Amino acid sequence: MERPGKDAPAAADKAEMKRKLVAILAGDVVGYSRLMAQNEELAIQNWTVYREYICDVVEDHQGRLFSTAGDSVVLEFSSVLDALRCAVEVQEFLRDVNQDVPGEQKMLMRFGLHLGDVVLDGGNYLGDGINVAARLEGLAHPGGICVSDMVYSNVAASPEFTFEDLGERKLKNISRPVRVYRVAVNGMGETTTIPLNGHAAEAEAEPAGLPTVAVLPFDNMGGDPADDYFVDGLTEDIITALAAWRSFPVVARNSTFAYKGKSPDVRAAARDLGARYVLEGSIRKINKRVRVNAQFIDASNGHHLWAEKFDREVDDIFTLQDEITHHIAATIAPEVEKAEHERVTSVRPSDMTAWGYCLQGRALLEKFSPEGNREAREKYEKAIELDPKYSAAHAGLAFSHHRDIWFGAAESRQQAIQMLLKAAQKAVALDPTSSEANYILGCGYTWDRQFHLAIAAGQQAVQLNPSNAAAFLQLGIAQSFAGRPAEGIASMEHALRLNPQDPRAHMSFAMLGRAHLNARNPEEAARWAEMAVHRRPGYPLSHLVRASALGHLGRIEEGRASLQECERLEPGFATQWALRPMYKNPADDMYFLEGLRHAGLDAEGDFC
Repeated sequence: MERPGKDAPAAADKAEMKRKLVAILAGDVVGYSRLMAQNEELAIQNWTVYREYICDVVEDHQGRLFSTAGDSVVLEFSSVLDALRCAVEVQEFLRDVNQDVPGEQKMLMRFGLHLGDVVLDGGNYLGDGINVAARLEGLAHPGGICVSDMVYSNVAASPEFTFEDLGERKLKNISRPVRVYRVAVNGMGETTTIPLNGHAAEAEAEPAGLPTVAVLPFDNMGGDPADDYFVDGLTEDIITALAAWRSFPVVARNSTFAYKGKSPDVRAAARDLGARYVLEGSIRKINKRVRVNAQFIDASNGHHLWAEKFDREVDDIFTLQDEITHHIAATIAPEVEKAEHERVTSVRPSDMTAWGYCLQGRALLEKFSPEGNREAREKYEKAIELDPKYSAAHAGLAFSHHRDIWFGAAESRQQAIQMLLKAAQKAVALDPTSSEANYILGCGYTWDRQFHLAIAAGQQAVQLNPSNAAAFLQLGIAQSFAGRPAEGIASMEHALRLNPQDPRAHMSFAMLGRAHLNARNPEEAARWAEMAVHRRPGYPLSHLVRASALGHLGRIEEGRASLQECERLEPGFATQWALRPMYKNPADDMYFLEGLRHAGLDAEGDFC
């Protein structure tokens, strides 16, 4: 039965609708929910002030605010040039007021601008013109502006603006692909969107050439819609964990989840998302068991770089989620660097970027030799010449000094420690949210025996990136040297769980042995040291730790043999590491030395 009057209102509505061509500017606050969670009153107060300022700027540029909801604004302009000038002015204002605000407390915006046909329905605008502007805003980086080809064609000739062509993008619920341009004016639009706790968060500008990683929504292969929460949650956690590495941008969740429930061609999806690498996978949950399949793909050639299967019992779903998330993140980050290093080896020196030099520096450090270390330092210095504000380059330079100290290759050990600290402090100052920068700063403080600062830096590093196994190792070493071996052992064991295939695991085993010695448990120390020797027989520290542990256990001949092997591998190593104060408590140094004396080292550090 037809309802009375059904057609009459529809006819009236149709009569009220009018079309017009306008420039639509859509904007929102980046990570507003996160800011509200940190300090609700301050977030509301700041946004109220900023919104009033925006309204004044819009009026100055002959625009109109016709929609605001929460942390977003939609603005109308009759002139595309006025709209773009307005967006730039707002972004420059926000950049200036946030200059001295800590990274996670900055309130930044992103804007999308489109010139299109809209429908005026009463007091509201509807249609694709609005939708395109909103989708462009989602592609913009914090502090940035993205515009459509329609806008670009109208303002490209203006000397005020510089544009970066991002290529054609398939926008959600928009029938035709839209060519997108990023605006770069007075330093705006050069930041990277990184998800943080499910929200987009701001990060400092990264050098050109950084590879982008996209995590496509994992497939729910079990078929039960009730399991979608776990599947989606795992995908979001992986995005957040990968983003914490900061060495490469990660496509935000709101972009990749447009592919949920679809089976896209990976290479096509990567092109649409502007990604070089793609992680995809599936989850099958049956009763109390979960199977997760994950594969990491180089979208430029379709090659699989890494794949793994996880079979687990579901005892604690959230613990399981954390375990899988951090393992995947800890594994993929080195795979990206490895693949990118292979890529930059064919790049001409004149075309190298700071990122490329840092990759070469990292590869040279992996040679684990004084010669490779010197060459690595040259690469990091070149990276800093190209981009003095690139935090990762300063962190790499600091790491080269760290290795010099480790090898005993520095002309002046104390001078090397100071150069390490200077470079690491610079790296942290440039990017306080970098786990790697805080991690190497912790190494510097450990060498300088400022253990309270070393622990603080290590705790900051693991908080910023819970997938950073090396940071957990550094934290554990600092805790052990500070006289807190139980905490140190727990941190180092967690590092091993995060990265069980670490090619340098023998170093972790040796330091765990030393921590158990500090806990006065020589039997467990000997076990870890023997595992280290088995993993890498040519590593002298493993033999030294084993010798001390065996000395305390009364296994004198075995301990003496370990000391002799340590001396054979690196003459003078035993004396250097046995007699130098390493611990906060002198009694801990004496305990380590006593074990070595039982094994045959005399009071002067020579062999009996």
